[in-house]
Amino acid sequence: MSLLTHISINEIRSRQENLLQCMEKQKIDAVLLFGHIRIFYFSGFHHLPTERPVVFVFTSKEDLTLLVPNLEEENIPERTPHIQQIRVYREYPGQKHPMYYLKEILGEKNLLDKRIGVDALGWGGGWGYRGPSLNEIGIQNEIINIKDEIDGMRAIKSEEELQLMRLSSYHGNVIHGLLIPNIDIGLSELEICLSTDLDMARYETSAMGENWEPMGGRGTSISITSGWKTSRNHRSPGARRIRNGDVILTGTAPEIGGYMSELERTIIVGKPSDAQKVYFDLATQAQQIAFDAIRPGRRCSDVEFEVNKFLEEKRIYDLTRTHIGHGIGTEGHEIPFLDLGDNTIIKPGMCLTVEPCLFIPGFAGFRHSDTVAVTSDGIEYITNYTRDLDELTVLR
Repeated sequence: MSLLTHISINEIRSRQENLLQCMEKQKIDAVLLFGHIRIFYFSGFHHLPTERPVVFVFTSKEDLTLLVPNLEEENIPERTPHIQQIRVYREYPGQKHPMYYLKEILGEKNLLDKRIGVDALGWGGGWGYRGPSLNEIGIQNEIINIKDEIDGMRAIKSEEELQLMRLSSYHGNVIHGLLIPNIDIGLSELEICLSTDLDMARYETSAMGENWEPMGGRGTSISITSGWKTSRNHRSPGARRIRNGDVILTGTAPEIGGYMSELERTIIVGKPSDAQKVYFDLATQAQQIAFDAIRPGRRCSDVEFEVNKFLEEKRIYDLTRTHIGHGIGTEGHEIPFLDLGDNTIIKPGMCLTVEPCLFIPGFAGFRHSDTVAVTSDGIEYITNYTRDLDELTVLR
């Protein structure tokens, strides 16, 4: 059996059927999607979002249209041959703004007086983009924002999606296995990351086959921070050199077929101190409490409540700064959130990261992050790399 590295056309058709049901419920005649992830989800077409708008126009499984810049046109027959209707504009901003090409498409499809569902009123901007909204180009249709309904569909993962996320997890395991031998006292964080990325590139290009191409960046890369930097969130690998006694925090989210898992680990360089052992164990316990709290029918807020109760009992709640986790799949952060303010009911098929963090100012940070899938009676551990302190201790 061949390795699944992308979403099948049957899966895409199934999603389109769900979109049609949403349209029928909302009495919508057509859907316009501007968000590149939502376009990928319902059409299979992946692109790099820039200043050049891409729009997916959907009325039925037989009527799929992409509005794309000229530089994307040749990718469509290769990536999504099932999409036969393509409208191409030369370049942005062009003598005629791309949004006016969209108006022409709606006119040709007799949709200018119909009820239309959207995920936004226009291209999201960034990369220097400036442009009119649907209303500003003279669209007088009744427009219904169905972004939340669409993202609710995306929150429940199919078996194909889970397969891709499991393969992502396997790559996360591999890159961590390659990382640990590359950690050495005196080397900079950035040197260690880049040498590990190169090792991983050699592995992936051998294992995945000549035609494999990651959709996002390099596919799999590792990030680490060390020492005092680990007590600050969202720091990047840089020139700091590894020292004996350091805590190292790792992070990787391998992308396979547009899907990812999140795997982060706390590593100790040298014999762990008593304080390091205590905080490592507390972070691991907090994560286990979160795992145990994730069950179908419970609320996302219940998970953080259970973890916070433990943190308060141990008098370490003030060492936390973030919620407990979040949805993951085609994006690193998706709905729902394991947060006191999110009362979403947990359902089978949801994929969540679980990552309670402890930040001790001036000392270190301690965190494992794992990805789990909700099952009918509990969770499946998508990521499964060791959390054992002995195995995460690097002696040099």
